[in-house]
Amino acid sequence: MDAMKKQMVLLGLVVVMFLLSTAALAGEQSGTFWYALDHMTSAEAGAEAVIWVTLPPVWHGQEVEITSIVPEPVAVLEDKNTGNRVIEWVYHPGEEELPQNQFFHYDFTLKQKDISFDVDPEKVQAYDRNSADFMKYTKGETWIQTDGKVLDAAREIIGTETNPWLQTRALFDWCMQSMTFVPGGFGDRDAISTLASRKGDCGQYGRLLVAFCRSIGIPSRTVTNEWISGGSHVFAEVMMPGYGWVPADISLAQMLLPGGAGFTQEEIDTFMNERDVPQGDPYWFLGHLFSRRVITAVGNNITIESPTLGKQISFKSMRPGGNKAHPKAFRLEGFNDDMIHGGFFVFGQDIKTDEDAHRMAHMRLANSFFKVGLYDVVEEGCRQSLDDYSDGVQSWINMGKVYMHKGEYYKAEATFKRAMKGHAAKRNEKLEAVVWTHNYLGNCYDLLDHRDMALKEYQLVVDMDNNYRGAVEYARKYLEKPFTKKAPTTR
Repeated sequence: MDAMKKQMVLLGLVVVMFLLSTAALAGEQSGTFWYALDHMTSAEAGAEAVIWVTLPPVWHGQEVEITSIVPEPVAVLEDKNTGNRVIEWVYHPGEEELPQNQFFHYDFTLKQKDISFDVDPEKVQAYDRNSADFMKYTKGETWIQTDGKVLDAAREIIGTETNPWLQTRALFDWCMQSMTFVPGGFGDRDAISTLASRKGDCGQYGRLLVAFCRSIGIPSRTVTNEWISGGSHVFAEVMMPGYGWVPADISLAQMLLPGGAGFTQEEIDTFMNERDVPQGDPYWFLGHLFSRRVITAVGNNITIESPTLGKQISFKSMRPGGNKAHPKAFRLEGFNDDMIHGGFFVFGQDIKTDEDAHRMAHMRLANSFFKVGLYDVVEEGCRQSLDDYSDGVQSWINMGKVYMHKGEYYKAEATFKRAMKGHAAKRNEKLEAVVWTHNYLGNCYDLLDHRDMALKEYQLVVDMDNNYRGAVEYARKYLEKPFTKKAPTTR
């Protein structure tokens, strides 16, 4: 892309607002997506970092204005099949002194609306089977198989029903009642594997429902979002003639089933009340969608032509890219192996300097630093986070890991216990607090030579039978032999 075209693209991003609905939208929310390269300690001649991330796409529940992209990207690429747009950033260290870190970010403003459809099956119109959307969203693709076992299962579930809305409800109900939620996913991520295991995360749930619907001729697609409160999520949409794209969120619907999908009633009450979701009817999530999220991608298998690589590349999913994509949406060549990198969203917070971004990266990417033994660099970010948000679970857990590394085991013990009582906006943080903190406490007690207390903590994890990120296997390992200082304290 030549300089003039590049400037025109960027100018268009700055001044064009994507008007997706004439309905009234919620108040404006500012946000920034950051991607950090941190702990750069060496770079060979010709070292290069290439990073791909999505921009919030055109979607019927949000208005987005991109106000800046820094540094200037090589290109903003569009996948004409899905409509997603992807930034391609390229970084070369150059011959000057190597900086410790390099940051990339785009800033945006966001307006949203809740989505609400009360679909009357008798008013659902016939599909235009020759339309581009029908043909595109009823065909199979990578991870979303529509034949074989998927088709057989879908036909069995719907039986003799011919109305597309009632068919969708039957498929939604089967997934909601038959699937077991596994944070972080289970096994292979395609629809056939998910159907076979009947386990998965929100993305696997969404792709299975999409595959079911497409197999019987109901246009459907996945939608990926980032919560304003933090964390990624995937749900499905089905196209109903006369209504449009109707949301179907199985994993959240499961929270309103008996047992609460692993959440306590207090947690469910808090989650639903904060979002004005009526409790008691899990089918509310078939047709309704609350806001407080930014949509980051529509559909799967996003394909772009990379000007840097000079070839086509495809991503099965992007959340919204970089190290949160399948396959990974980055290429790093010529840098030190323990360089840390990753992306995160920040909402309603003005980060003015690289130093502010540096502290934020240390907090948000703490586990990556821990994995390469860089505990000390996380400590400042943890302390700053606890000053700003004293009730946050993850910062307490990270601080506990720092204390363990420093040999301050009683402080670590107190910190992990504090984490158990903290507030978790994200599901993974809650599971860290209720499952992994017991493993960490067991580690502390082993290091303090309180083996009886350590065994109780490990046994609690085994008894909970929640193998989030291998928690149960970890506990069983240290039930057999004590944890030592040489053993790792992260997964």
